[in-house]
Parts: sequence; structure tokens; C-alpha cells
Amino acid sequence: MAGTEEMDEKAKRMRALLSSFYGEDAGSQPATPVRRDTLQGINLPDFDSDRYMQSLLRRTPLEGLLQKHVEMAAEIKNLDSDMQMLVYENYNKFISATDTIRRMKENVAGIESNMDQLLETVTAVRAKSDGINASLCARRERIEELNGTRSLLRKVQFIFDLPKRLRVCLKSQEYGKAVKYYMGALPILKTYGKTSFAACREESEEIIDSISQKLQVQVADDKLSLETRAEAVRLLQQLEFPVEKMVENYFATHWPRLMAALQVVEPETPGLVGRLQGWLWFGTKKVEVEKLADESDGASPQKSMEVLNKDFIGDFTHTAVTYRALFPDEENRLTEAALKLFHEYFANVQKSLKPKTGKPSIVELTAALNILSQDTGNMQKLVPEAGLPEMTEKAVETAIHQHVVAMFSDLYARIIGSLVIDEPTPSKEGEETKNLKPLRAALDNAKRVILFDSVEILRDLRDLLEKCGDLLEGWKDAYIDLVQASFQELFTNLNDHFLHLCSNSQDQVNAPKFQTASQGLVLMLALLSVYIQQTAVPKITEVVGASFVGGGAMGFEARPAFVPSEICRLFYSSGEKFLHEYIDTQARKVSTLIRKSVETPNWLKYKEPRDVRMFADLLLQEVNRVQLEVEQVLDQGSTRSHRRTDSSGSAGSSRSNAASMRDSTGMRDSGSHRTSITARARSRLLERDVAKLFKQKIELFTKVEFTQSSVMSTIIKMCLKTFQECVRLQTFNRSGYNQIQVDALYLRDNLREKVFDNETVVDSLLDEVCQAAAERCIDPIPMEAAILDRLIEAKRAKGS
Repeated sequence: MAGTEEMDEKAKRMRALLSSFYGEDAGSQPATPVRRDTLQGINLPDFDSDRYMQSLLRRTPLEGLLQKHVEMAAEIKNLDSDMQMLVYENYNKFISATDTIRRMKENVAGIESNMDQLLETVTAVRAKSDGINASLCARRERIEELNGTRSLLRKVQFIFDLPKRLRVCLKSQEYGKAVKYYMGALPILKTYGKTSFAACREESEEIIDSISQKLQVQVADDKLSLETRAEAVRLLQQLEFPVEKMVENYFATHWPRLMAALQVVEPETPGLVGRLQGWLWFGTKKVEVEKLADESDGASPQKSMEVLNKDFIGDFTHTAVTYRALFPDEENRLTEAALKLFHEYFANVQKSLKPKTGKPSIVELTAALNILSQDTGNMQKLVPEAGLPEMTEKAVETAIHQHVVAMFSDLYARIIGSLVIDEPTPSKEGEETKNLKPLRAALDNAKRVILFDSVEILRDLRDLLEKCGDLLEGWKDAYIDLVQASFQELFTNLNDHFLHLCSNSQDQVNAPKFQTASQGLVLMLALLSVYIQQTAVPKITEVVGASFVGGGAMGFEARPAFVPSEICRLFYSSGEKFLHEYIDTQARKVSTLIRKSVETPNWLKYKEPRDVRMFADLLLQEVNRVQLEVEQVLDQGSTRSHRRTDSSGSAGSSRSNAASMRDSTGMRDSGSHRTSITARARSRLLERDVAKLFKQKIELFTKVEFTQSSVMSTIIKMCLKTFQECVRLQTFNRSGYNQIQVDALYLRDNLREKVFDNETVVDSLLDEVCQAAAERCIDPIPMEAAILDRLIEAKRAKGS
């Protein structure tokens, strides 16, 4: 920085020296008054040095004078060195300037003689020109008059020959020459066309009209080259033919063909869901549903777009390019006409992109959207003011929305179609070899459809988002919300449909054939609800969170489009409801059988039992049927065994009960000891009641789990409790009471096998049944154990 400042200071000093040497223009200096006795005026011509010295000596102390002396000495020294440097640096320039001045003096010396010669020559030329003008002045006016007459005669002759010339041009198709001839003669025809040249004008106009028609045909003829058609438009404009009419004729020729190219799209077909409704609610065969779901009417979106754009896009591009070449100043008319055409085009695009029946294909939709984007981009270059990007974005949004809805509708239909349970198919020998577990097969199929098909849809929709990212850029968040909301709606509708099916099964409880299938369906719906809650929804939520980041197009305050916790809560509640409904319905059916078996006989006149009643076989048959359904879809669960001692068990209770009955019988046979017998009978009854206090309490209404043991235990407990309550409402003789004993003993061992978690439940409840029968018996003498065992063995031998 210090070096730069020194160089600047040095340059300033040099300029000051040069200025002082060559002098400056006084007029260029500002008129600022400067005192002559100050240092600022030292460069003025009238600077008074004596006055300055006197002023300096008078005002400055000695130290200041000494300092001033030192400064002036240094300044003088610097000025001397600057002057020397200035001379040394500009020495060559001074020499070159001196040489240049010398050469200029030598060159200027010969110019004066040359200028004198040139002046003499110019004077001579001027004299000769004045002589020629003087000699021709008399004839010039006559020559100009004759030339004007000659030109007029030529024009008149041209006017008379104009019709002939135009015919020749018309015949040889030289329309450009014809227009040139006519436009050249038009001013004269307009002036004298009604007098001297009336016939020529009429004949010429007729020929020009024919030429104009020929030119209009050329403008509309696509077979001609673009240059020929543009030349025809230019000639028509020279003939003052209205451009608006030419544009109208152009559109009238080409627009109907473009509109016809848009009519290749097939009419709309009904949607899949609407066609499936009649089968979903009332169908009983899965084949019919699947066959209908696989049907596909109409062409794919990709093929429809290819057919639509095959003729239309190329024709429109050619038409628009030709129009812009023919009418470069009429862009607005093209935009207005194209807007009407594009509205029809995008209406057909909506029909082409609308999903057909069957499973929508995202690959075909992506290809169709790419075709649409590319073609509309090309058309946008031709008509930039038509707003094609906005129309395209709207069409893409509508098409994607329809496909997303169609995909979830198809998924919904396939899930519902998978809820149909096939009946086992017997082989030719009469043995069931196919579909031995239809409930398990239907459940696995429904699980596969729900999870894997949902993940497949998410994968397709993610591919659509990646491949059509540019088309979805404006409403990406809305698209993500649409996908999430579709899953929310799908599972909500599934839950509603499950509830509807369950209500149907309740309404048709009196239909035996329907009841068997529908109750298995209710159990399957319960397990399917648990699967959706525990597996499907978390997995789908994970995939949605990984593949569809964003959303919230409605704002942060709006409700989220996909709420997994709400769906899980719905299906948890529905699963519990379906399981309880299944248990209640099955228990109610078996209880109806028990109630009829107890209420139908006349127990006061019942004969001595010889065998187990048929009702026991029917009851076990129903329980086995339920167990077969339960075993297909439920795990066995934990096996807890609660054994009891003889003092509190069912065997001890039976012996106490039997002893009590025998003692009471002996007392009746001995009439003299009736009072003591009654006392001992009461003592036995008291012992029985005390023993019941130490029994394990049977919890009838416990929480039901999704296991075989829990479901079967609950159903059996409800049935045996019904058995006990029905027995309490009847009055038995001794044979009736013994028959209840036989039936209970037969059921005891068979029902124990059905209850895995607590085998004592069956013993306790059957003991209560026998006790209730004893209490309601007028002669409660129990059957001997040997006879009971013999009857049971005989029944088992007969059954085997």
C-alpha cells in the first residue's frame, strides 16, 4: 500500500510539472479567490513573494520557520529530481515529436501546387457542362412529353391485353404472374373501370375470381408443398381476400378430420365393484366370484392411448405446423380453435385412461401417462397459449385417482371373494380326500390376499410415484394422502362387511345348511380380524411409512389420512365380537338339542334305562363338528390340569351322593325307624353341601382366548350349564334319575377329551347335573356302579 501511494504522489507531481511547463487554460480554472500572501497562491502569475515572506515571518515562530525551511529544502530537492526524471522518461517522445513536425513541413510544401491544378481542371469541366445544358435546353421538354405519352400508351395497351394475359396465366397455372399483372393494372381499372375499360375490368375480375378459387383450393390441399400453399396465401392476401375467411375455410377442412380421429375410444364400461355386488352378498361358490373378477372388458389404458394418439397427434401436429406457416399472424385463432379441440381430446383421454374391469395395471397406466405427457409436450410447443400443461396435470390426477380407487376396489372384491368356504369334495370311492380343511384353506387364502396383495398394490403405487414423479410433482402430498386414505377406507369397509356377514348369520340361524357354513365363516372372520390387527396393519403401516413419505396436503390440523391405531381398535373389537358370537351360536345350537332332550320325555313315567339316549350321541356329534372347525384354525393353547382330591372331587361327591340315596332308601323300607332315617338322610345331605364348599369353583363366564382349549371349554361349560338348568325344571322318578346318571357318565369321558386346560370342569358340571336330578327326583336311588359300567361298556361296544 505504501508503494502505491508513493507512485500516485509521484504521478501527481509529474502532472503538476507538465502543467506548469505547458501552462493551463485560464478559462478552465474555477474562479476561486486565493490570497496572494498564502502558500496556496504560489502558482498564480501575480504571486507576491515579498509579501508572502513578510507574512510568514510575522505569523510563524522561529521553530516553525526552521521546520518550514527544512520542508521547503526537501520539496525543492524532490522537484529537481522529478524534473530530471521527467526529462529522462520523455526524451524519446520529444525526439519523435520533433521528427514528425519536420516530416509534416516537408509534405505540406507540394500540396499547394496540386490544389492549383485541381482548381483549373474543375473550372474547365464546369464550363463544358454549362455549354451542353444550354444546347439541350430547347429539346428537353419535348422529349419528356414524348416519353410520358409513350408510357401512357404502353399502359393502355397493357390494360387492353390484361384479360388475355390473365387467361394465359390461368391456363399455365402461373398465378403469381396473374396477380402481379392484375395488381399493376388495378389503379387504372379503379379509376377508369366504369368508362373506357369497363369490359376489360369485368373480364379481368372474372378471371381473377377463378384464380382466387384455385388459390383457395391450393391452400386447403395437403398434398401440395408448404411453400406452394404459403405462396397461395400470400397471393390471396395481395388480392385483398379476407384472412379470416381463409382461416375459417382452413379449419372447416381440417377440424372435422381431427374430431373424427377422437371418436376411436370405446364407450365406458361398468366398474368392477358394481358388477360384483350381487355375487358378494348372496353367492355361495367361490368359483363364480373369481371368474367374474378375472373378466376384463375393453382395451388397456396404454393401448387406448396409442390408438387415440396414433392418428390424432400426427394429424394435429401437421395441421398446426401448416397453419403457423400459412398464417403466422393468426396465432390467436389457432389457440381458440385448439382449445375446443383439446377439451374434446382430454375428454377422450379420460375415457382411455379410465380403468376397465379387472385388476388395474400400473405398468400400463405408467406407459399411457408417459405417452400422454410426451404427446402433449409436443403439442404445447405448437400452441403454447392453450394451457396444455394444466389440462394434462388435471387428466393425470383424475386418471391416477381413478386407478387407485379401482385398485383398492379390486382388492376389496378379492378379499371378499376369498371369504367363501368350499365344502369338502369326496373322491370316487366316497372318501373325502380334497379340501379336508376348507376353513383353514379359506383363512390362509384370505390372509394371503389381505397382506400380499396389499403390499403388491403399495409396490405398484410406489413405482408409479417414482416413474411419474414429474407428473405428480404438483400434488405428490395429495397422492400420498390418497393412498393412505384408501387403506383407511379399505379396512373400514372390510370391518363393516365383516359385521354385515355376521349379522346375516344371526338372521338366518334357523337355516340348517346356511348355519353350518356361516358359523365357520364367523370363526374365520374372528381370526381374520385378529390377523389384520396384529400382522397385516403393522406390516402395511411399515411399508407405507417407508415408501410414501410426506402427505398432509390438508394441513397439519387436519385428521391423518391413515390411522393404524383406529383400524387395530376396530378389528380388535370385531374379533372379540365374532368369537363370542361363534361361541354363543354354537352353544345355543347344542343347548337347543339338550333342552329338547330334557323337556320331551315324561320323566315321572320313565322306564328303567337300558342304554344311553340318542341325544348324547347327537350332542357329542355337534361338539365334534365344532371341534373340527376349531382345530382347523386355532392353536391348541396351554394345557393346564387342575386335579382335585377325593374329598373334594367328583368321585367323592358321587359316592357321598349315592350313599345318601341308599341310606334314605333303607330308611323308607323300615317304617318303624322313619324318624331316625330322615335325620341320617339330612346328615348325608349336609355332608354333601359341606363337600361342595371345598370344591373348586367353576368360573363359567371367563375371558375367551383364541385357542382351541378356551373356545371348547367355554362352549361345553355353557352347554352343561344349560343341561343343569333344564334338569332343575323337571321332576323325575327313579328311572328318569338313573337315565340322567347313565347319560352323564357317558358324556363325562367323551367331553373330558375336548377340554384341554381344565378336565375337572366336565366332572364338576356333570356332578351338578346329577345332583340337580337327585334333588328333583321323588325316589332318588342311584344306580349301582356295576350296572352303570355295564351299560356304558355296552354302548361303547355298540359304537365301535
